[in-house]
Amino acid sequence: MRFLLATLSLSYVRRHVAKTLLTLLGVVVGVATFSSIRSAQGTLVQGIRSTVDRVAGKAQLQITMVGGVPEEVQEKVRELPGIRATSPVIEQIVVPERGELGSLLVIGIDLLGDREMRDYGFDGQDADLDDPLLFLAQPDSALFTRQFAEKAKLKTGETLSLRLPAGVKRVAARGLLTPKGFAEAFGGNLMVVDVYAAQELFGRGRRFDRLDIRLTEGTTIAQATATLEKALGPAYRIETPDRRGEQMERVVANFVAGFNVSSGFALSIGTFLIFNAFNVAVNRRRRDIGTLRALGATPRQVQALFLAEALVIGIVGGILGCLAGTTLSQGFLQMMGQTTETVYGVTSSGAVHLPPGIALESMVLGLLASLVGAWGPALAASRISPTEALAKGAFQARLPGKVASRVAAGLVAFGCAILLALHPPFGGNPLILSVLLLGGTGLVLLVGPLSRALLRFFIPVVARFAPVSGRLSSDALLGSPRRTSGTVMAMALSLTFVLGFAGYMGSTKATMTRWMNDALTCDLFVRASANFSRPDFLFPGELREELLKVPGVRAVESYRGIRPLYRGHQILVGTIEVGPLLDRTNLEFIQGNAESMRRGVTQQGMCTVSENFFRRYGLGVGQQVELVTPSGTVRFPIAAVIRDYSSDQGTVNLDRTQFLRLWKDDRVDIFDVSVVRGANVGQVRDAIRAKLAGRFPALVSTRQEFTAEIGKAIDAFYALTRITVFLALLVAFLGIVTSLLISVSERTREIGILKALGALRSQIGRSIVVEALALALTGLLLALPAGNLFALFMEGAIAEFFTGWRMPHHYPWEILVQLLVALPLISAFAAWIPARQAGRLKITEAIEYE
Repeated sequence: MRFLLATLSLSYVRRHVAKTLLTLLGVVVGVATFSSIRSAQGTLVQGIRSTVDRVAGKAQLQITMVGGVPEEVQEKVRELPGIRATSPVIEQIVVPERGELGSLLVIGIDLLGDREMRDYGFDGQDADLDDPLLFLAQPDSALFTRQFAEKAKLKTGETLSLRLPAGVKRVAARGLLTPKGFAEAFGGNLMVVDVYAAQELFGRGRRFDRLDIRLTEGTTIAQATATLEKALGPAYRIETPDRRGEQMERVVANFVAGFNVSSGFALSIGTFLIFNAFNVAVNRRRRDIGTLRALGATPRQVQALFLAEALVIGIVGGILGCLAGTTLSQGFLQMMGQTTETVYGVTSSGAVHLPPGIALESMVLGLLASLVGAWGPALAASRISPTEALAKGAFQARLPGKVASRVAAGLVAFGCAILLALHPPFGGNPLILSVLLLGGTGLVLLVGPLSRALLRFFIPVVARFAPVSGRLSSDALLGSPRRTSGTVMAMALSLTFVLGFAGYMGSTKATMTRWMNDALTCDLFVRASANFSRPDFLFPGELREELLKVPGVRAVESYRGIRPLYRGHQILVGTIEVGPLLDRTNLEFIQGNAESMRRGVTQQGMCTVSENFFRRYGLGVGQQVELVTPSGTVRFPIAAVIRDYSSDQGTVNLDRTQFLRLWKDDRVDIFDVSVVRGANVGQVRDAIRAKLAGRFPALVSTRQEFTAEIGKAIDAFYALTRITVFLALLVAFLGIVTSLLISVSERTREIGILKALGALRSQIGRSIVVEALALALTGLLLALPAGNLFALFMEGAIAEFFTGWRMPHHYPWEILVQLLVALPLISAFAAWIPARQAGRLKITEAIEYE
């Protein structure tokens, strides 16, 4: 075997360097995408957990409550048995004015009592740190980690400008923290301020984000939890830092799952590129195979030879893919981190390093992809008899046997996938994997026969407009069915994924756009934060009266959203003045109507729930939602079920009067402002900004600006679609280049004869371009129905599993138009190198070629 690899295989590589590199590139692309996504994903999740653990320090329990923990709770907890120390904490993400420094995690703590919780490890002998009272007396005081200070070139006593909710503010570095333990949280981008100063900076009022608890020796977690739950009541959540980290990880689970699909798709595409390349290699080397068989090589030895070649390509491609993945992973992490921070309010930071486990996993998968891709062609090579192999063109032109049974099996697999998607006997990941496996198998089995049928139909049409090049391309494509079907198969599968993902994203955007047009109908939105899940600042409720006095303002509604746990999921509870809301919106009702909602919510203390809440928890009109409030557990009868896309975990809507009565918290996330008819919206916006300037955050957006920001958040959430589009176009390029290079090599003698008979260089070049266009068009035509079915499955079963939503179907015409423009250009570009190679062939050398 070593001799065969060193002679036969190596000689083939030397003669076809470009083709071998293209095959290798397929493995590299798959492994690089998989390893970079997995390592970035792992760093994101690990960063979330690490930040929670490091910031927690020695805290054994953490007390939180929706809306924040009131200050007086700290004194109550301190007096309980088993409590050694308590420490109030406020956490917030801010951005330095120098954007290149990255996000900064601000921790507000009580320096006078926090030493029991965290080891700060101050650097140097700064006098300010020896006297915490002096630190507290200066409102601009802050502590930074040495790691961040070095990056920002910040020394003790110098100031740093931060973008805070109320505007840009300068803070002074009063001390530096050594890079260990607590100071390593959030990748070292950490700033510590006084907790009471943080209350003012971030609009927390007289509340903390949480209380960290350290227990006395001998007190168990279970004992302390029971004591705290009894003393505080059900409105407070008592959990260990580990459990809090797990909860934050579950919040981003849906987002992370999409990247797993994308990385698996990349490896699948690499497998099909390898399949196509080895399929062509078997055809190209049939004379070598015949010679080996005639000299006594066994079928098993021939098969082992091709598998050994695949093994070498898998190893080299895996190593190169891992190296390439390390350069891509930081970009993936940045994209994931920005999205999770904007959409979920969950933050993470750090540098991506390719863990040995993921590197090994990526290389093993690259090897498996290579072996799986080469298995079929290697088996076909082992079955070639010497007489058949030495008969020029026989194997190449012969169609695969048992076409009818292949088509029947493909239809059965495809039908089973559709049936399983329409009537699922089970759900979750098993359903998704089963449908994708059956659908992919069906498509693979059907691509060959269907592509030949399409080419037989289209080639005569092309021949009418380009008689010479059309017939030449027809002979090349139909005369090499194995090579043609392999190329079309890889393209059809990749484009199916693209159209499916794009269809899902298009349906999501179209549905949410329609919902926003119906629900977000006021003229201006006054926000304190650009974050949709975790506000940077909360307005005082009395600000509404000031806004009503601004010239041109007709009405102001106060929206507040909180995110409590409900059956293990973090749902959204939205509160607003429901009466005025119903007067200006056009809500879509699944159960109930506008009248039942108005009467039930405003007069009878009922609630409405979103459609995905209804699907997830099976609660609709006539049933009750049980919510834990600071006033105790309250059951809210459901007045209506509405279509609402505010949260992928489900939404419960209450009237603001109920929220004020039960939660006793008048702070506001967003003021919805309606202007007087005929008033200039831009002038009213500027007047509100001027009124808030210097006092409160002034993120005042028109309706169009606000919906555009939400659209950007949706685009960020579905960023993997752009990845799949790029991969699909890369597959198209690699597949077409490989196929056409092999085609030119196999037709060298034929091209020489054509030139001798008077064929022009331009005619031969055009025939190769027509081949490329035919391959691309055939792949796209086969992907259209398959991609549409895949989109329907994602909009239905997959969307319902992850979010509870069922999206109305919206075909991705925008992506289709882009593909119709991009694919011909890419195909023509891919055909340029082979066409140039064919045009340069000399007649004498070509005719002598074997």
